[in-house]
Amino acid sequence: MAAEQDPVELELDDNGEMPQIWQVTLADLSMLLMSFFIFLFALSTVRPESVNETLDSVRQRLRVEAGPAKKTPGADAMKSKLLEQVNMREQLILRQRQVHQDLTAFFKGRGESNIQTKLDGPRLTISMPIDGMFAKTDVTQLTDLGKQRLMIIKDFIAKHPDQRVHIKGYSDDTPPPPDSRFKNNWEVSSLQAVAALRFLLSQGVPANRLTSTGLADLEPLLPNTSDEYRAKNRRLDFVMEVQVEG
Repeated sequence: MAAEQDPVELELDDNGEMPQIWQVTLADLSMLLMSFFIFLFALSTVRPESVNETLDSVRQRLRVEAGPAKKTPGADAMKSKLLEQVNMREQLILRQRQVHQDLTAFFKGRGESNIQTKLDGPRLTISMPIDGMFAKTDVTQLTDLGKQRLMIIKDFIAKHPDQRVHIKGYSDDTPPPPDSRFKNNWEVSSLQAVAALRFLLSQGVPANRLTSTGLADLEPLLPNTSDEYRAKNRRLDFVMEVQVEG
């Protein structure tokens, strides 16, 4: 028969109440969360030396000695992995800056003023208005103008085979008419993105470089308050990212 354990006795505080043990746990958790967010903030900059500074700060905050006698298990592996990720992100950003410069010169040489570009870290977005690109009788059928514009995209991405392209279709907030075969703008934007993807496939772009999705009237460039603004919101975005092998 197992021996009975003695009951744990807790002393009452000066007010005759039980001590709030949970406050100790909350304080420890708060300190860990603070250290974690400091660590994330340091990673937002792509300076490898900041990772070393942050790791040392967190280690000191948690009272973990970095000496050989009391070294945290896996600390070196974690630091190495973080440095590798930071260096990789920095290389991807530098690569996309080069592609963006090439893209600007490419569109300028083609006389394309309606196509907008945006560089956001390792992502490069080409934004193309779709008015005139799809038939009025079938809003998912590419017109000759639509094919011409997509050929420009195809010619550019052919020059950069290391890029993966995600096609995003967007609409404005005007729903399809009652007699339309489409229930909503999710269907329209999705099928327009797929139509662009299929055309690029037909022009020899490898399938493993292309994906597509429709986002209806989400993420408008401008408020849907005028015909001009709605026309700018109806677009195809081609989001380019470097394909990372492995």
